[in-house]
Amino acid sequence: MTETTAPQASFIHMKDGTAEDWQTIARSFGNFAKGLPDRIMDHLMLLEGDFGGFPIDRLTHCLQTATLAHRDGKDDEYVVCALLHDIGDTLAPTTTPMWRRSC
Repeated sequence: MTETTAPQASFIHMKDGTAEDWQTIARSFGNFAKGLPDRIMDHLMLLEGDFGGFPIDRLTHCLQTATLAHRDGKDDEYVVCALLHDIGDTLAPTTTPMWRRSC
């Protein structure tokens, strides 16, 4: 079922949503959430080959950062954050720190 043919809530204002509307939304969200790991990996892989003038690409940098955190005994949440810390750079490159911006 495509997004345009999938069941949708019928309300215009959230305050008017029925229990059935919210069940429809919850089902849709559940299906979307199942794809999160693949979306994360897709975005992480966008860092491959993005050197930005550095000797290693951003993917390698993120992998190294996560590896160092893991070796330092950090918990899983910390290691995942270390792995994904540059993932947004492909979406908002202008938020990159000044020292990393090219002139």
